[in-house]
Amino acid sequence: MPDLRVTHPVVKAVIFDVDGTLYRQRPLRRAMAVRLVAGHLLHPIRGMRTARVLAAYRQAQEDMRADAAVGDLTEVQLLAASARTGVDLAEVARCVTRWMDVAPLALLPRCAEHDLVESLDLLRSWGVRLAVLSDYPADAKLAALGIADHFDHVLCAQDADIGRFKPHPRGLEVALQRLELDAAEVLYVGDRSEVDAVSAAAANIRCVIVGGPRVRTDGTDYHTTRTLREMTMMLEPT
Repeated sequence: MPDLRVTHPVVKAVIFDVDGTLYRQRPLRRAMAVRLVAGHLLHPIRGMRTARVLAAYRQAQEDMRADAAVGDLTEVQLLAASARTGVDLAEVARCVTRWMDVAPLALLPRCAEHDLVESLDLLRSWGVRLAVLSDYPADAKLAALGIADHFDHVLCAQDADIGRFKPHPRGLEVALQRLELDAAEVLYVGDRSEVDAVSAAAANIRCVIVGGPRVRTDGTDYHTTRTLREMTMMLEPT
């Protein structure tokens, strides 16, 4: 197992991504797909429209990453999904709120990463401060996972002083300001090398990709671990 202390001797804080890092997205999306179908058995056309809206909303975010969108990211993303699907903006907002913001919360505990609470407890017991940087508002998700009280700071791309999706480094730069630490003292943990590792590299922050590919094709420097627990043990004090 690689030891971060060899090249990163002082880790005073760990900043975590949320979606796909603190919980597993695939089982959550499968469970939500079942709920979406079940919720529209009597209205299949409405169900297909809802599915198109949600897909368009997610795709809008990926498009906005590449375009380095600025401003009110939520509004821009909703407008893009509405334009892509031809669905009224208010209806798009209702779909997103119900099916992406609220309905998944009850399912999150069963999708939590293995040893999530134990890993966070270990880091805090070693004196490591914890923070979150997500592309979506994270407070409700952290509460649903039962870990909201583990973090000193919770940031998201939609915050007024950020206004950028990863891989833009603005979110991590603001996180460093909130933590009052230098980049060399912080580790960023995510699940997507093309987003999280690139963002960390732009902010000069060391990065670990959990469950990421062992073969790197983008030239970005980052560590990989199979699990969150494995990442945690890389920081175990001697």
